[in-house]
Amino acid sequence: MLPYRAQQLIPAAGVLVLAPHPDDEVFGCGGALAAHVAAGVPVRVVILTNGALFGDPHTRLNESCTAGRLLGYGKPESWNFPDRGLEYGEPLVARLLAAITASAADLVYAPSLREIHPDHRQLAMAAAEAVRRVGGALRLAQYEVGVPLRPNLLLDITPFADLKQQAMACFVSQLRHQRYDEHILALNRYRTYTLTAEVRLAEAYALVSAQALCENALLDLVEPEYVFQARLGFPCSSQDVPLVSVVVRRPAGSDLRLSLDSLALQTYPNIEVLLVDGDPGLPALPGNCGRHLLRQIRTNRCLSAAAASNVGFDEATGTYCLVLDAGKSIPPEHASSLVFALRKQSSCHVAYASAPQREGNACQASGEGIDCDAVRLLCRPDIPLRAVLFDLCLVNKGCRFDESLEGQQDWDFLLQLSLASAFLQVACADPFPDDPVNAREPPEPPEPPSLLAMCERWRTRCSSAQLASLMRRACDPPQLAVLRRQMAELQLTMEEKSRFLVVRDRELLECRSTVESLRIELDERDLRIAELRLQVQEHERQRAEMLASHSWRITRLLRCLSAAWREWCRK
Repeated sequence: MLPYRAQQLIPAAGVLVLAPHPDDEVFGCGGALAAHVAAGVPVRVVILTNGALFGDPHTRLNESCTAGRLLGYGKPESWNFPDRGLEYGEPLVARLLAAITASAADLVYAPSLREIHPDHRQLAMAAAEAVRRVGGALRLAQYEVGVPLRPNLLLDITPFADLKQQAMACFVSQLRHQRYDEHILALNRYRTYTLTAEVRLAEAYALVSAQALCENALLDLVEPEYVFQARLGFPCSSQDVPLVSVVVRRPAGSDLRLSLDSLALQTYPNIEVLLVDGDPGLPALPGNCGRHLLRQIRTNRCLSAAAASNVGFDEATGTYCLVLDAGKSIPPEHASSLVFALRKQSSCHVAYASAPQREGNACQASGEGIDCDAVRLLCRPDIPLRAVLFDLCLVNKGCRFDESLEGQQDWDFLLQLSLASAFLQVACADPFPDDPVNAREPPEPPEPPSLLAMCERWRTRCSSAQLASLMRRACDPPQLAVLRRQMAELQLTMEEKSRFLVVRDRELLECRSTVESLRIELDERDLRIAELRLQVQEHERQRAEMLASHSWRITRLLRCLSAAWREWCRK
């Protein structure tokens, strides 16, 4: 995961350094630049912005020039873009292309894509794209300043440690804001974690060739977690625990990374991920999702969510199943907690994760409870599908997605499950805060056409007892009392927040008054300083007139004799 050896030099015939602000070229790769200069490699430094948001541009450029003379590469070039004004696009990429071509460099230094500052990220993307277009033997070395990167190369800068510290000390205007030199020194010291004891400081880089950038998309540099783990060779689980099949439904154009990352981080050891691909243009994925198996099921046609689910059911080989939409995630303990809850009892074949409920619910005390009959689901279709884990035997008994429905297929499928088995509710700490049931808000009502289709589909499937229960719940006074109590709780919460805001407003007014008093005091001090300066100037003028007077020059001999007489008397 990290290099265990450090290089003394990154080989290069010519070096181009791209720095978003004056000082990044030293903080990020000052040790490497000193090593290149010592090896006689030509180094050209380009600073893209003027850094005006945190100091005078002229002062900041002079500080970079002083640091450049110390490190030995001379005066950097300034492009004078506005601070926070870099934009990833063709104009910036074209200018970087011209600079790379003119420098004849085979190694380009640029910030990491993981940096937090927007100028750093914009320049990182533009530099990677420019290097990709140049191609050939060109390489890109991404350096770190504000955020540690995932390195594939460590550079031993111990021989140049003192020189880099002297160069960082040149940026006096910036060190007034923050002790960036101490931060970078700590980061360089931390980078020796996997190295031998004689390496005191090291710089970390993500070194990538132009050829690699041509073969992979630019954003592959920020490697997803599931790809990273698969590349490291994490073994797929073969433990003696029930297999969970996770059907990932991916409509065309949706993003997979969030979903696959959350599956790679599942603590449950035995999972197979079935990616039902509704996008013929999606490239082949690795056979691993972290330590879990991944099977990409290509259909060569666009599928609805319902059809994709059924295709996944046909391919699933696990004991349990979970359906996840691309772009959605599940917590790391999700599969493990639901499987463990189902295996503790035999009366339920379905479990779902839910946020802890209020008083009156059996789940609050025990963490689990039998819940969610068909009547409740008919009243409130508020359980997100990804919250539900079910036994695949229910699919064999006929629980499948109805592909003929125009909408509400997930609701229909959950109703089928509720007729086949009671649901086991497993209380979790807000597993899906973006879903209405966990936000404790009523879900959006279904659209009338889909609601009519659901009524037509289920009016003959519900028993008389279920319909009677449904009618009773619709006009049950206790339910109305519960709603009124909830409204009273919300009203009380709003009043508390209002009182809190009043207190905060008063504190804010006091702070503003204090700031104004301090500003007045500061103005008075500035005025006093100006008056003292005028007095000093007047004293200086009087002294100069006295020294230039004839009487002062005429009495010079007398003063010398008097001083000599006093010295002789003291002896």
